Amino acid sequence: MKTADIRVLITGAGTGSSGNVIRALRAMTPAPHIVGVNHDRFTLKQSLADLNYLCPPCAASEFVDATVDLVGRERINVVMPGDDDAVKALSDGRERFPITLFLPRRNTIDLCQDKYALTVFLRQRAIAAPLTYAVRSLGDLDRIFARFSRNGLLWCRARRGSRSLAAIPVARVEQARAWITQWRDLRGVKVSDFTLSEYLPGRHFIVQSVWRDGRLLLAQSVEVLSYFAAGNNPSGVFSLSSLAKTVMAPDALQVTLRAVRAIEKRPSGTFFVELKEAMGGVPCITEINAGRFPSGVTALLAVGKHNMVAVFAWAAVGEPVAIDDPHGSSVDHYLVRDIDAVPGVFSAADLLEGFPGTGV
Repeated sequence: MKTADIRVLITGAGTGSSGNVIRALRAMTPAPHIVGVNHDRFTLKQSLADLNYLCPPCAASEFVDATVDLVGRERINVVMPGDDDAVKALSDGRERFPITLFLPRRNTIDLCQDKYALTVFLRQRAIAAPLTYAVRSLGDLDRIFARFSRNGLLWCRARRGSRSLAAIPVARVEQARAWITQWRDLRGVKVSDFTLSEYLPGRHFIVQSVWRDGRLLLAQSVEVLSYFAAGNNPSGVFSLSSLAKTVMAPDALQVTLRAVRAIEKRPSGTFFVELKEAMGGVPCITEINAGRFPSGVTALLAVGKHNMVAVFAWAAVGEPVAIDDPHGSSVDHYLVRDIDAVPGVFSAADLLEGFPGTGV
């Protein structure tokens, strides 16, 4: 098959994350045909796709109907969901599609979209993940805090959702109670949707991988160096990076591969794994987003010897993919992102050129 025969449908068209994926697809020669869908006509106006359609929201029952219709009408052979809601909707409706969706198993997606259940699963298999307790009620908070033997911060967050939903470090029971109560009263988030876990102070890694029928096709490790709006929230941390770089991180890669293989005996599709280092420098998995690429660092996955988004597209249409060393070869490429700016990717050498000194 030629790349011109690849026809991709992307959900969430017009968002920054869809733009990153489209730019990576357009790095293929020749570029595949790309169709974008979104329920928001304003966002859709920003889409970089070749053709765009207004569609129902992912949470609506009509979303799968509309997507199935478009797959047939536009002869789509690759579907790429842009966020967890789209992943879940497509996964649940996969039997209705005329093509095989290149997604992990339904049970895998359901497990990964519940951060607490995932953490329990990993720790039961001796895979590094933070000690975490579910909050059943506000009355549980004293008991949970008492289970952590040392003084210091705990990490409070919602067990479902993305972009660091309701996440904050807390030092005392009173802080956790006030935070959870505020989200319950103002945003309608249930108390039972929260967890408390050990705080991980170390480096932040993302490991993205693509698999087919149990074989790792390609993996790449990225270190997040700084965050959007870091100074505007108590944690100083956010899920969207403003500066990140490709790295060789063998420990983070090893725990990632162990986790994916523990979740699926024969994994297929893409897995977006986030990790933070514990006090001793051990990388612990904080979440796994199964079935999609990250909204922030996708541009870094298209540089170097292998374009991971292209690898995904080839694998999705059943074409052979042979990479001698699938464990990531791109190092020292930096991603710089800002609001209303196309993400920039630069090698370490690029950063040493082109800036005359000011004498300051």
